[in-house]
Formats: sequence, C-alpha cells, structure tokens
Amino acid sequence: MADEEVAEQGELAITRTGDRLRLAREAAGLSLADIATRTRITQRHLKAIEKSDFSDLPGRTYVTGFARAYARAVDLPEAEIGASVRRELEEDEYGSRPLYEAYEPTDPARLPTARLTWTLVIVTALLASAYGVWRFLSVEPDEALIAAQNRAAEESEAPSTGAAATVPAKAGPAGAAVAADAPVVLTGVSEVWIGFDDATGKTENWRTLDPGETYQVPPAYIEQFTLRTSIPQALKVTVGGRDVGAIGPADTLVKGISLKPADLVARAGASAPATTPAPKTNR
Repeated sequence: MADEEVAEQGELAITRTGDRLRLAREAAGLSLADIATRTRITQRHLKAIEKSDFSDLPGRTYVTGFARAYARAVDLPEAEIGASVRRELEEDEYGSRPLYEAYEPTDPARLPTARLTWTLVIVTALLASAYGVWRFLSVEPDEALIAAQNRAAEESEAPSTGAAATVPAKAGPAGAAVAADAPVVLTGVSEVWIGFDDATGKTENWRTLDPGETYQVPPAYIEQFTLRTSIPQALKVTVGGRDVGAIGPADTLVKGISLKPADLVARAGASAPATTPAPKTNR
C-alpha cells in the first residue's frame, strides 16, 4: 500500500511539460547528449526545458521551437507540447509571477471576477502575439522599409557627373570588391532559429529557417538590426552569393553580428585564428 501511495504521488508531481519530456527521454533510454545530437540544441538549453526554467532561453519563440524539437526526438506530439509550453509561458511569465497571492478586498462588488480578469489577460496576450507575428511575416513592407526604398529611388534619380555615382565598394577577401547594396541571404543548413536585435540589444523579430530555406534580409534590417542565433553551424550566410563562413563557434549563442555586406565579408577575410569556445557550464 505504501508503494502505491508513493507511485501515485510521483505521478501527481508531473505537472510541467519539462517533466513529461524528461520522462519520455528516460523511458526511451536516451541521455541529454543523445537528444542534443538529434535536435542540434545544446544540453544546457535542453536541461532548462526539462526543468521548465525558461528564463535561461533567449526568447518565447526559441522556447516553443526547442520544446517541439525535443518532442519529435522522443516521439511525443510536438503540436501538443508546443501548446502546453505556450500556456506555461502565459501563466508564469518565465516564473516572475508569484505562485500564490492572498488578499482581502474591502469591497468585492467593485472588483471584476478572477475568471474575467484572467480571460482578459490571456486574450490581450494572444492578440499582442498575433499582431507581432503578423507584423513580422506580413508581405506588406513596413514603414522603415518603404522609407529606405524611397531614399534609394531618390538617389538613383539624382544627376551624376562623369564617373558613376555609386557608393564606393570596399575590398573583401583576396581584394574582391563588395558592393554596399550586395544582397545578404541567410540559408538554413538544418532547422535554425534566428533573431534580429535593435540598437539596444532587444530582439524585435524572430523566425525559424527549415533546412534549405533561404531568407533575404531587407535593406532596412541591414541598417537597423544585428543578427543572433544559438546554432551558428546550422546557418549559412552569403553576401552577393559569396559564403562568408561560420559566424561563431558551434552550439554557442552569438549576437551583435553586423548585417552590413562589408562587415560580413570582412569576417570571412579575417586572418586571425579562430578562438576556442569557452568551456560550457550547465546551470
């Protein structure tokens, strides 16, 4: 009888998505290293997901994407796991909300019901998330992109004298010239999450590239944002068709990568030896 009570308590303790993923991994006889090999996600991030400690991950889209990839690796329904993780994020805002807050209002009639309050909070969060996704994925150009295109059109119409009035090109590897407006294209070698940071380091937009999927960075993004990713080896960066090589050590969160063509090509032409990645510590 005592053993049955312990078993029942153990089952009731499984309340988070991380517990479910961990148990599925252990039932399959897999280690965290095995999951990392299958998903190309670092063990530090996988351990945080198992503990449902999302504060150590770079963003909401990363959390959901990592959890879905983990679910595929252990044969769990990824859509269900993704929805479960999103609910947990909305419930605790990365653990910042207290588990319980007791209060005693002096006039309950003046306060909305708890159900109505939480319904409004959840609806507001869903609408904000949907609007952010629509803004990022919309095929219509945003104001910054329109302004950049207008400036380019005005410059092309300006009169030129003698030599071509183009922006001087900078020298890249082996003396090759790099046009200032050379297209910057990101290609997924395998599934990879990328983000674009503003001048303050805040990640404004995220997206996932599937293997072989390409994404040409808009000119406005090149001027206003820098690139970040946690799987540099899964991302191929080309400038005017030229591969600039790895943008950071494998399985390391890199950020602040300039998207300007000259800066990217300069990285490819750098002669300094590659730095050895710092030892990883699991927190």
